[in-house]
Amino acid sequence: MGLRNFSGVYVFGDSLVDAGNALDLAEVYDFFPFTSLPDGAPSTGRGYYKGRFTDGFTYADLISNKFIGVPTKPVFPFGYDDPLLGISFGFFSDPNGNNLNFAYGGAQIRQGGEAVPDMDDQTDAFRDAVDGDADGDALHLFTFGANDVHDYVPATGPWRDLESVRASMERDAAEFIEEIRQAIDIGVDHILITGVPDVGLQPYYNGLFDEAQRRAVATEYARMLDELIRAEIEDLRTLRPEAEIIYASFTEMGDFIFDNLERIYPASAIYPANRSSLVFMDQLHPTAQLHAHAAAYLIDAVNGGSSGEAVRMAQSDVGLRGSIAAKGEVDRLTFSLAANSTFTFEMLGLGSGKLTANASGTLADPELRIIGPDGTVVASNDDGGLGLDAFLQFTTTVAGNYTVELRGVGVLTGAYLLQADNAAVQNDSYTVRSSSTLVVEGAGGGTDRVYTTVSYQLAKGSAIEVLSTTNSRGTAALNLTGNELAQTIIGNAASNIIDGKGGSDSLHGKAGADVFAFTTALGSGNVDRIGDFSAAEESIRLENAVFAGLPTGALGAGAFRTGIVAVDADDRIIFDPVARRLYFDPDGAGGAAQLLFATVAGSDLNLTAADFFVV
Repeated sequence: MGLRNFSGVYVFGDSLVDAGNALDLAEVYDFFPFTSLPDGAPSTGRGYYKGRFTDGFTYADLISNKFIGVPTKPVFPFGYDDPLLGISFGFFSDPNGNNLNFAYGGAQIRQGGEAVPDMDDQTDAFRDAVDGDADGDALHLFTFGANDVHDYVPATGPWRDLESVRASMERDAAEFIEEIRQAIDIGVDHILITGVPDVGLQPYYNGLFDEAQRRAVATEYARMLDELIRAEIEDLRTLRPEAEIIYASFTEMGDFIFDNLERIYPASAIYPANRSSLVFMDQLHPTAQLHAHAAAYLIDAVNGGSSGEAVRMAQSDVGLRGSIAAKGEVDRLTFSLAANSTFTFEMLGLGSGKLTANASGTLADPELRIIGPDGTVVASNDDGGLGLDAFLQFTTTVAGNYTVELRGVGVLTGAYLLQADNAAVQNDSYTVRSSSTLVVEGAGGGTDRVYTTVSYQLAKGSAIEVLSTTNSRGTAALNLTGNELAQTIIGNAASNIIDGKGGSDSLHGKAGADVFAFTTALGSGNVDRIGDFSAAEESIRLENAVFAGLPTGALGAGAFRTGIVAVDADDRIIFDPVARRLYFDPDGAGGAAQLLFATVAGSDLNLTAADFFVV
């Protein structure tokens, strides 16, 4: 599904979409000697992100970044007149840009008890900023209603009765549509309206003695206001058919978001929603992760179709973490892929919940594409995963090196997780010519082989059974390293360093003075077999973090024992020449059990301490 073209994105609303207006104005007040920064200001010290009432970008920011490449930016105190202090901020210059955000925390459709710009104030400021001539090719987003409902159902004191509320809400709805009509009059052609949120779900009412009653009334009133606004919208569509008015139900958007959350989290982490840190970051406002899911829903609503919501892979063959640090940065990874195989790639950011410990430091809108061996794009995706995460599947037609390009949409930066999976085909073969080339291979795919011309390490999770040089007679010394799984590793005629890592591996150096390395924790599932050892030429390298207590350097003569068990206190490496087994004894003749770490075969097994080196 292609992305629609807009020349700009302009935003009006309350704290849900405020890009920093409330904080900017609060900081202006703070310059005066008789004021200080208000307690409710969304400061960084309270966990908010750059003046937003959440811990990352809002859905308005993400919509703007998607369509025009930048998040929205605050405009106040431009044109703001304080009705309480009588201060006019007319000395601030007109804002400019195609991403202006006029939303303000606490704003209502009609001015309530808080002296903040209501919908009329915001649209008037917009009219002044564009000199009464709006950009007809821009998208204009309106989000209002929650604070109006809060006024009707406060956290303290009696709530308004239904009869008076209905009369007031009818005026709210009429005012809402009047402001939209006036916007159309000055050239606004594309309008996105988000419905009234269910205020009854918010932590705002937590702990009150009549909490359940207030929640029920708040939910009822929110639905009532939403229905009145929707009815007015239908009338306006009839009267002004030249304008595109897209209405997105907040209730339906909420259902979409919670459905997504249930696919990645246990219910106990989500419900009750008013007490879930996954849902709300404070008493009123959703987390940045929810904003990412809301943005995905709204972008689909504007585009007129779904980009997909594929659930992240629970288990993948390869998982790699990275970060986009600057606008325009592209990370590139090379994968050697077999022919006629289906591969899944997903670039996980904020939506997936895999990296949400720091929402503002997580990439909110990842994008990836696959470049084939001939340099052409074979697959690409932006929002196929949960929220704005990227997800794609494709089937290779030819074997070769494929480049995966990873980036952030627009100016967004942050951390991501790339996961890859191979729908296994039997007996795949891969040839790699760069140590940075990755191989994706799932379990159960027969005997899969990687042939390499360079030093190479298998990626974690890649179920390769054989890692080998391309030429057993080659004279280039290579380092060949396995992964946590069992495989056979085969060198060449040069002096190779071979490290099986985890799993019970079969290691073959072939000709040359090879080094066999043991660098991972010992155990019954990690016993390697050296298939062609020659004591006269080759050596065994021990990692001192694994073989605890051994000093680095050449193994001391007293630390090596030929026999079945340790006899002396300093016996550490035990070689049983009959069974051809190598053991490590952590305390010599003490009470600790010795650990089998390798079996050896070969033409010369006259092992001594001189065959071992500790690093």
